[in-house]
Amino acid sequence: MELNNLSKACTWLWELDLNRLSPGKDYTIECGEGKKVYHKGDKASENLFSWLEDSVLRRPTYSRFCVLLNNYNLHQGYKESVTQQDKHEEAAFIEEISRSAPIKYLHRYLVLKEATSQDYEDFKKMLTSLWFDLCGRGGCSSSSSAFEHVFVGEIKGQKQGENEVSGFHNWIQNPMVMLTTKGTYSQGGVGSYQTLKHSCSPFSLSGMGC
Repeated sequence: MELNNLSKACTWLWELDLNRLSPGKDYTIECGEGKKVYHKGDKASENLFSWLEDSVLRRPTYSRFCVLLNNYNLHQGYKESVTQQDKHEEAAFIEEISRSAPIKYLHRYLVLKEATSQDYEDFKKMLTSLWFDLCGRGGCSSSSSAFEHVFVGEIKGQKQGENEVSGFHNWIQNPMVMLTTKGTYSQGGVGSYQTLKHSCSPFSLSGMGC
């Protein structure tokens, strides 16, 4: 049974994700000619994303994710201020993804490993805590969260001109910027300050916005 094998469980998670995008059908990317791991900067002549199907970011899980992006201070080392609206948006996101097959399967897997409660509501509370509880980063308490670092990204350093981004392990901001504000994204190492800055501005529900 795949639940007893981490590799098979991860593969099954992928298979269960029917909401994932298909190249050519939902998006088009320009890969360029490639680069070596030691190459610095962007070696591609074109933006990574050249096209994204208009309805993609209006899908429930995507749109719930997008509205979270402007809830954070982009710079490391500054205390976050969490509003009731922020909490409402976090809860709505957790509720939306908890309806999906991959998250339901994840719950089953963690229950088998005795890593979470069999009660699904308790499991959702655990997800909320793991992702959104504030923690310290950059020498300041309550200045970050797992969700902010991993999915939104943070600008390192407080000095003017410092713009290296840490975290930022998601692709959604990239086409949002490239296809609307003509921002840039480096296909190497860390994420792009320009992409992060633009994509964390308030969104609109029309057009390419969320």
